[in-house]
Amino acid sequence: MNKTLVFSLLFIGVIAGVWVAKTRTPPALTSTVTIDSETVQENSAAVTDKQIDAATKAAEAPAAPVELTALQKITAKMKAVDKRKLLILDEILQSHNDNDPRLDSEFRDMTPELKRGMREYYRSIAAEKRNDLGTIVFLTARSMNSPEDVVFMKSVLMEKPCRSFSDCSKDAPAPTGEEVHLAGVSETTANYPQLTAIRQSLDAYRKALGANPPNHALADQIVSMFHEAQNSPNSRVADEARMVLKYIGK
Repeated sequence: MNKTLVFSLLFIGVIAGVWVAKTRTPPALTSTVTIDSETVQENSAAVTDKQIDAATKAAEAPAAPVELTALQKITAKMKAVDKRKLLILDEILQSHNDNDPRLDSEFRDMTPELKRGMREYYRSIAAEKRNDLGTIVFLTARSMNSPEDVVFMKSVLMEKPCRSFSDCSKDAPAPTGEEVHLAGVSETTANYPQLTAIRQSLDAYRKALGANPPNHALADQIVSMFHEAQNSPNSRVADEARMVLKYIGK
């Protein structure tokens, strides 16, 4: 056979062998890849099932109840007209406008239900908000005409003193510099709800005796309240109560 022909046939055979080797995938490798692919697919399906299960449970779970504010809980029990007025009061207090004309136009001759709501609102306010508390006391005492009003005023007078505007339960730092000159103002502000209760209750006492006919029952209840206030844990209140009793001769 011609050497050139033999060499050509050998060269073609080598090339064909290389092509077959490149295109043929070993059985073991094919098996491994197939197994890995199936495993990945199974894991992917498992994750999807968990996600679907979690989403289903979340959708079926009962919704968390919405927490109502103290004011919402109070007004929920009130008639529309009284509810509107209490919401107005809250708006005024939030604005810190003590001269809002609605304090006069909306809070004269208040119904027992409105006053009841205001008493509850008072108890929901932080003790450090002295001006807000004093405003509620002023409005309530201005329409003081029932035993419930007197009981509320007495509870205000028997409160522990507010020792610091940042935390009523803690002593305030000792005043220094200009603060020394403002100590008297701060003390009056701290006792604003109680001093308001005393002055408005004294005014209610006079009105009760000056009514036609005189309301001796209400006047006696107010006098009794002042006697009890002499034992208030707030020394300023106790002193003021004694002064009032001496003034009215009781």
